[in-house]
Amino acid sequence: MIAVSPYDIAASIGVAWARVLERERHPTSPHPTVYASAWRPCTRRMVLELTHCDQLPPHSANTLAKFRRGDDRERDLLIDLTRIGREAEPAFGVFGQQQRFALKDRKGRVAISGKVDARLKFDGAEPPIEVKAWSPTLVDRIETFDDLFESPWTRSGAHQLLAYLYGSGEPFGFLLLDRSGLPLLLPVELDPHLDRMEDFLTRAQVALDHREAGTLPDFLVGDAAECQRCPFYGGHCNPPIAHAGTQVLTDPELEELLQRREAVREAGQEYDRLDKEVKARLRGIESGVAGAFAIQGKWGKQSRLELPEALRKQHTVVDPRGRFTLEITKVA
Repeated sequence: MIAVSPYDIAASIGVAWARVLERERHPTSPHPTVYASAWRPCTRRMVLELTHCDQLPPHSANTLAKFRRGDDRERDLLIDLTRIGREAEPAFGVFGQQQRFALKDRKGRVAISGKVDARLKFDGAEPPIEVKAWSPTLVDRIETFDDLFESPWTRSGAHQLLAYLYGSGEPFGFLLLDRSGLPLLLPVELDPHLDRMEDFLTRAQVALDHREAGTLPDFLVGDAAECQRCPFYGGHCNPPIAHAGTQVLTDPELEELLQRREAVREAGQEYDRLDKEVKARLRGIESGVAGAFAIQGKWGKQSRLELPEALRKQHTVVDPRGRFTLEITKVA
């Protein structure tokens, strides 16, 4: 007979799994350049990521597991892409994986640095390709490269590839996104997005200036949601938007679900209103046809408990936390 229950074994394995991942955690330290993947709408945050990234709370084991899954999937996609290159017309090769990248600012300093996932080689061109294994909730809403700028969780990835194009003087590149079914390969042209890239380089230069001077830029104005999304919020950065008792939720999947909920809210309300009106008019009709619609209805039993008022009050228990309601409002 097994002395330990299977539930205890499963729990023990979960603890050990988390422990292994936590041992593999790489410590962060201040660094002299802005990473290509670290475009932010807030220059103050970019400076703090240069100078105080080692003071942020460590990632949880669950987050580390997501990072590992993403890394594994990105590596597998590049392996598949290498094989596919031999079958494609025109054929292409995959080379230069994890090639170091550096972009200098107008003062001659290396301002933005990173590693290019890989390059494709065909017909004399060698465009960079960036691979992302984002949450399916994010990727399902992406059809073109411009869609990446609509979500705060994908904008930095878009700027990352633009930095590689800008720095190497390539007119175009590719973004490869993992998703259910076939991966999504997005062509990306630099010219329509030059203004975004020049803004990124300017922000990086300003961030380096503040790093060298030991100062911080002003707070970001007019975007409370971005502030609350920032890991430095409430610690090293306290903009005048704090609300006592407010819990800051930094969950990209939750944000995407809320955005989708908001997008269909009016349609859902209209559906509910029409559904109630139609069903009220059709109550009692067991079989019918209305235009292209077949209607089938049936009666069923319904039970209810009828008690005298005094007895109902005697056995009523009030739980102060038994009911929970939500009011979700989109912040401009």
